[in-house]
Amino acid sequence: MNHRAQACWIFLAASALSFASWAGLPPVNGRAMRETQVVRVVREVSPAVVYISCQQRVQNPFAGGFWDLFGNDSPFTPPAQEQNSLGSGVLVDPSGYILTNEHVILGGSKIRVTLTTGKEYPARVVGTAPESDLALLNIQGDKPFPVAQLGRSDDLMIGETLIAVGNPYGLSNTVTVGVLSATGRTVEDGKRTYSDFLQTDAAINPGNSGGPLCNILGQVIGINTAIIRNAHGIGFAIPIDRARRVMEQLRTYGRVQSLWLGFLPLDPSDSYMRRMHVNYGVVVARTYRFAYPQDEVRQGDLLTGLDGKRLDSTGDLNAKLALLSAGQPVRLDGYRDGQPFSATLRAKPMPDRLTPGMAWELLGLRLEPGRGGLTVVSVRPNSPADATGLRAGDTVLAVEDQAVPTEEDFLTKARSALGSTGLLISVGRGPWTYYVTLNLIGG
Repeated sequence: MNHRAQACWIFLAASALSFASWAGLPPVNGRAMRETQVVRVVREVSPAVVYISCQQRVQNPFAGGFWDLFGNDSPFTPPAQEQNSLGSGVLVDPSGYILTNEHVILGGSKIRVTLTTGKEYPARVVGTAPESDLALLNIQGDKPFPVAQLGRSDDLMIGETLIAVGNPYGLSNTVTVGVLSATGRTVEDGKRTYSDFLQTDAAINPGNSGGPLCNILGQVIGINTAIIRNAHGIGFAIPIDRARRVMEQLRTYGRVQSLWLGFLPLDPSDSYMRRMHVNYGVVVARTYRFAYPQDEVRQGDLLTGLDGKRLDSTGDLNAKLALLSAGQPVRLDGYRDGQPFSATLRAKPMPDRLTPGMAWELLGLRLEPGRGGLTVVSVRPNSPADATGLRAGDTVLAVEDQAVPTEEDFLTKARSALGSTGLLISVGRGPWTYYVTLNLIGG
């Protein structure tokens, strides 16, 4: 720009300011010119973002070993310690309901919620959903509480701007901005596998967990979860469509009603996929007609689609089932003996526990209360129990490392076998205790 043009622009700007002053108009404000849509979103959403702290009781790292010589009641043994767990949450209802991650409050007590105003409230756990890493809290106080607007996660666009708000490392009301990097991600945290996560390059660190991930309209499209430590440029969030569904069930029932289609799905092996010339889908490993009478889907079927959408894996199947309602029809597409086929089933609530008849059919076990556990009364030939060497007179001590002193406890724990390939059981025989895994595929 030459000097004459520059002088012209300065003159026009000065004239505009003079006219605005003469006309009684507010002067041009540099702050207003810098106010972007991101700034407006943060201003709108921040009041609904809360800081969550809870106390967790942890064993002193110096306990054990040398200190055990003094015995459990020794005054020299270092006691367990209390430490604070920090995280974020988002108010989703003016009556005080807060959505956050399950791992933020896991094993915690004295949960406290602090709003951006500085007011602090004790929180009650309404319910948790470990398989989704979600929890619903409630606080009581001056209503209505500020809330964030929930959006949708089924129409997201790769590359669209996203804004994360939370309290990483205890730094309240921290804002990071990025884009949607991917959808449908499967993530492992060492203990569980989570499917259908959103991926973003907006920084999500410990303390961000449970906070909202918003689109450029200020709508919450995900719940942040910091499950990969020391990740750079990789953050994950639970899609809000799934989070909303879980939240509704937690608020209504206090827990999530697991839905199923009456069969056990498995991810196909690499050799199977090469043989079938596919690189996605699930294989029906076993059907449970004694618990879900149907003949539409059979053992060995390869399922590649659900309600017209591609079915990538067992995690993808579970994520899609989490969005359904009980009784809702589900169309499945796939291949049987190399030929295309379709089937329609209804999503049904998985039994809260097995019946004694189901346990006999599924595991091949009949039990009765005994000394120190449950006594094996009989074992069905050619059953999973028979294949592991269980025999009458054995004592079932625990299932999945949890004690089962009553038959009802056992049947409740054994229900998990309907959705897994094996069941870990601790067994007592004479003076010995050992573990067996009931392989349910071949049972």
